[in-house]
Amino acid sequence: MQAEEIFALGLGLTPPWKVMSQRLDTDHTPSKLHLEIGADRGALYPCPECGAACEAHDFKEFTWRHLNFFQHHCYLTARLPRINCPEH
Repeated sequence: MQAEEIFALGLGLTPPWKVMSQRLDTDHTPSKLHLEIGADRGALYPCPECGAACEAHDFKEFTWRHLNFFQHHCYLTARLPRINCPEH
C-alpha cells in the first residue's frame, strides 16, 4: 500500500477524491505534513441538492489545518469543484 492510499484511508476519502501527493516539510518546528487532495481529470461530482453526478465547470483551491499527524502539523489542500447540475 502506497503512502497516499494510507492517508486517503485515514481521512475517509471516497471516490472521486484521493490523495494526489504528500510532502513532509522538516525545515520548520514543528514539521508540517502537506497533503494534496484531488480527483482525476473528468471526474463527476455529486450535486449538493439532488446527488446527481455532474461535471465541474471550475475549481477553487482551499487549504485547511487538519488534526496533527503524530507530532507533525497537517495541512490539506484541495481544489473544490463548482458544478453545473441540469436540474438546479
